[in-house]
Amino acid sequence: MPQKNKLHPKMSGQKLAEFHGLTIYGKLKKAKREGKDRIWIQIRQEAHKPFRVYENLSYARSVDIQFVVEPQWG
Repeated sequence: MPQKNKLHPKMSGQKLAEFHGLTIYGKLKKAKREGKDRIWIQIRQEAHKPFRVYENLSYARSVDIQFVVEPQWG
């Protein structure tokens, strides 16, 4: 049974990895009757959100997501 994460109420998948303050979760959703099986991947920040989603590219067989740190001005 997947673990529930108390920091993010919308999280219901298993924790797959942690990297520089980002946590990656994954969940397999089985098909109902004649539907399709799906894998749901979620990336969350546990910290004070120093990263912003900069670019998100979707291809037929993959997705590329880039996070950036906003520069500190002044």
